[in-house]
Amino acid sequence: MPTPAEIQRIAAAMNAIRPAWRTSSLVSFLTTHHANRAYQDLAVAGIVVALDTETQTPNLLNRHGAWWIAAQAATGRVDPIRFERCPKPGHTSYPAHNCGACRVDDLEPSVQQTERVPGVSAERVRQILDAAGCGS
Repeated sequence: MPTPAEIQRIAAAMNAIRPAWRTSSLVSFLTTHHANRAYQDLAVAGIVVALDTETQTPNLLNRHGAWWIAAQAATGRVDPIRFERCPKPGHTSYPAHNCGACRVDDLEPSVQQTERVPGVSAERVRQILDAAGCGS
């Protein structure tokens, strides 16, 4: 993860290439959206995005693209995107802000899958969903 000084340096480098992108705005953007990235990856990706003359804002960094592939190629490693995990036991493989298991828990008990039953046909699943009002 980049330190505040490293984020400042990345923002200054991007601003040197794209003077219309204010350094203070870039620092805020990078801190808000990319503070969990590896410093080297963020530096390379930020420069690649800044060099793209068709790009109007640094928001491309929020998407997967050639800039992140360039960062991986430059460092020779893959730095996966990290996100906060759901803290609820059994849900830790889901993102905290979009936990599918929590959404299932919020369904009515008749709709929840309480146990796995091998051999249940697709037709029986449709019947159960239709009875619960979830069918198409």
